[in-house]
Amino acid sequence: MAVRFRAQGREFHAVAFLFDKDGTLITFDHWFRVMEERARRLSQRLGLSAREAAALADFLGVDRGRLGHWGIIPLPRPEAEAATAQFLAQRFGLALPEAGKLVQEVFAEVDAGFPFDRHLRPVPGAEELLKGIKRAGGKVAVVTHDIASAAQNHLRALGWEELVDAVVGLDVCPVKKPAPDPVLCACRSLGHRPQEAVIVGDMPWDLQAGRAAGCQGTVGVLTGLGTAEELSPWADVLLGSLREGYIAE
Repeated sequence: MAVRFRAQGREFHAVAFLFDKDGTLITFDHWFRVMEERARRLSQRLGLSAREAAALADFLGVDRGRLGHWGIIPLPRPEAEAATAQFLAQRFGLALPEAGKLVQEVFAEVDAGFPFDRHLRPVPGAEELLKGIKRAGGKVAVVTHDIASAAQNHLRALGWEELVDAVVGLDVCPVKKPAPDPVLCACRSLGHRPQEAVIVGDMPWDLQAGRAAGCQGTVGVLTGLGTAEELSPWADVLLGSLREGYIAE
């Protein structure tokens, strides 16, 4: 049975709901601490001086006090790893393959050991909406530019394992949004057609991917990095937060 999702005077009858992760379901706050730990471990492994370590931390995006300075935080995971390896190679003279291997190892170590349960913060209304979808019999997928295993760690830390039926990351579908491929992959995982799905995201490429795949609806949210001007051309509905959408029971 279709779930009735209402927002800004619109009603969608969907059985599948696809969400981006960072900026859509989860705030970006934890990333500053994650980058801090990545920088610390890389600096330790390389024996960097305090000045060199500070340069690396700045590159990664540790300094949340600088307006608009996100470092590699907004990048898809493979691009973030590649950019960091390139920085290490150019700045500290490492061979690029060696730098790439080190970055992958350290990022994986942080994924496994970081206390996400203490630092992850849902965006307003996220958990309530997910629970409402599940109560009404809908299915949920997360479609992210992170890797699926890292995204699943985040969901576990929030206690959301039972609220999400599928996770599509770049290790599951290597083609990035705005191509429709990850959205189509998520729909297949849920067992539904794109025409039965609504996609929710904070960046234009989330909504562009949904439209390209033929989703029933595209919902933009202003809780991430995308602006109203960037999202409006691609959004059937634009919300200040997920609290503005609800499930009609």
